[in-house]
Amino acid sequence: MARTLLFSAVVLSITLWGCAAQPPRMLTEATCQSTSCKIKIDASACDSGGVPSVDIDKIHVKGNHNVQLVWEVQHARWELRLGKSILLKDPTGDPTGQFSDKFLLGNNDQPDPNLKKGKKMQWKDANILVDVNEFAYKIILFDSNDRTCTLDPLINNDG
Repeated sequence: MARTLLFSAVVLSITLWGCAAQPPRMLTEATCQSTSCKIKIDASACDSGGVPSVDIDKIHVKGNHNVQLVWEVQHARWELRLGKSILLKDPTGDPTGQFSDKFLLGNNDQPDPNLKKGKKMQWKDANILVDVNEFAYKIILFDSNDRTCTLDPLINNDG
């Protein structure tokens, strides 16, 4: 019995040490200076109850107006839904109407107002400098059973 308890304690210690040794994921930032920015959403962790990730955690929009931000889900089982998947965390946080043209994109990568769910979604960012230029938003992915998987990245308007 004592040998079993000792063995269990050693296994638990090694397991906990292995988890603690994992470095935290570094948040990525990128500056978008073109008319379009693409953000890939890796939803593979969602299948096991984890958190999705994006290849750009903090998007800096600089130099252009009406920049097309396009989010694309990189997993077959998870999708975006119009009006439910990409939302500002503060619903009143866009007093100037910076973000418009919120559509899902069809197979031809063009906005399709008839789509209610899909793999790609766009917003247009006017990139107007105001008192607060950092916008926390959330990404909510859905599977076919309406389970959700959520992430909270940032958009920063840098003028």
